[in-house]
Amino acid sequence: RPFFYSRFSRDVLWNTASLVILGVSGIIINLVIMALRGPRALGIFNQVFAFYIVISQIAAGGIQFSALKHCSYKQDNMPECAVITSSALMLVAFLGIIICITLFSLRDVIGRILGSPSVSLGLSFAAPGLAFFSLNKVLLMALNGLRNMRAFAVFQALRYILILIIAVAIILLGYPESYLPLSLTLTEVILFLALMLYINLFIFHMRFSVSSEMLIWFRRHISFGSRGFLSGVLIEMNTRVDVLMLGYFMSDKIVGIYSFASTFAEGFAQLNTVVRQNVDPIVGKCFSEGDIKKIHEIAYKIRQTFYPIMAMLGAALIIGFPILIWIITPKGETWQSWGIFAILVFGIVLSSGYRPFITLTLQGGRPGNFTIMIAITVLGNMLLNYYLIPILGVYGAAVATAFIYIFDAGLIVFFSWKLFGIRLYGKSKSNT
Repeated sequence: RPFFYSRFSRDVLWNTASLVILGVSGIIINLVIMALRGPRALGIFNQVFAFYIVISQIAAGGIQFSALKHCSYKQDNMPECAVITSSALMLVAFLGIIICITLFSLRDVIGRILGSPSVSLGLSFAAPGLAFFSLNKVLLMALNGLRNMRAFAVFQALRYILILIIAVAIILLGYPESYLPLSLTLTEVILFLALMLYINLFIFHMRFSVSSEMLIWFRRHISFGSRGFLSGVLIEMNTRVDVLMLGYFMSDKIVGIYSFASTFAEGFAQLNTVVRQNVDPIVGKCFSEGDIKKIHEIAYKIRQTFYPIMAMLGAALIIGFPILIWIITPKGETWQSWGIFAILVFGIVLSSGYRPFITLTLQGGRPGNFTIMIAITVLGNMLLNYYLIPILGVYGAAVATAFIYIFDAGLIVFFSWKLFGIRLYGKSKSNT
């Protein structure tokens, strides 16, 4: 047990370091765009990015979750993990190309709905990256399932470093803001080549010849993915509903002001993701061994340490955020973002004790129930944004999103108890 917890701690530290790089890179991207091109350019980029993130889940078809689950169950069998990953890549490559072509064909329709030709052009540059983005999801989830968290952390960080470098190059070369989404496509191509090289050299050798074993895994991936893919779409949609709804109701500039704050808040919320990424393979192992008691213990320990950390960090960030606004936009173009940021951080902190267990239902082999849980959250998010934005303006999106963070935490607790008898609240059994 001491080794288990020490390894977990080291993995969390690696992913936290990755998060810092990811967060800093994402923040710098937004700061550079805001400083050099203004809030309108930032609004265009983030609207394209929102579509890109959501549609990438459709392109992956939920198969990345199958790779995560089955690799976490087969951690000691590398040859089988190689087949699991290779078969998943073949399926996702086929689906990703179809979705890529579809988005490119619909780019003008989306631009007209949002009233922004610039978003339409941006989507045309981002569309080719979808195929590679979906492939990279599978490769990263395989690393996650194998608890190769150091490599997972490095490649996660590399993605945002590349986006930053390429986006800055596009700006410095004088291209219009609609060209910025090209950074997304170029990044995923480079990341795919790096991941394939690393996994084949140091983890296992992937083969793409169709065999009887490969056909078995095709069926398993399709079965699992068809039940869980919608959840992936909904998860990403849930994080982008506010930006997309603001894009429908308001101008690119207002979206830019909001996304300036929401990007920082999202970076803070990634701390939940870091813990979740390290919890996922452990929970998968617990389910495979039937050790529910250990999940109780993990949940209790995370709540005891994570809530105070998030509360202190959240308070410090809210206090310091106005200084950042003054440095970046001394003319006061984005002062509204302070209130937006404070509202979002409040919701993130209150939900932080339970958000790391959001995929517990998936790890327990219930992708259909997981999809239902996320669908309830997304529907609530859309309705709240639809009714609150016309009343409260840009703050309505923030209030709706913060409430959904808290509501989602309640659903995680409810579904974990209802489906598996896992109690994520209160003390663990070993502490009573």
